[in-house]
Amino acid sequence: MKLDHLALSVHDVEAAISHFATLGFTVEGRGNHYSNGVPTVFLNHPESNVYLELVQVSGQPAPGFLHLAFEVDDLEAKCAELLVCGYEYEAAPFLNERNTTRMAFMRHPAGFIAQLNQV
Repeated sequence: MKLDHLALSVHDVEAAISHFATLGFTVEGRGNHYSNGVPTVFLNHPESNVYLELVQVSGQPAPGFLHLAFEVDDLEAKCAELLVCGYEYEAAPFLNERNTTRMAFMRHPAGFIAQLNQV
């Protein structure tokens, strides 16, 4: 068995598409959720072949996940790029507790958090 995709709840599908585009995701398809007809969109991250399904919800907490983690070649450069896109540091670059990975956590104004790892 292998992971196919992650389904995430969001309050605004179009705003979420813009957010995930800053992280390299592209739209693969659109539709409506089978159970209630709300808008859904499938995204792919071509570099890592990760798929997300975004499901628009109202009256529920969203986004429906903690964070997405990405491996980057140049941590400072990617942080600088995301700062220009409106992100703020949740945790500025630091060395993890095992001294093996430099990482940072970046928060988008919509509440999404990206973990960036440079091995």
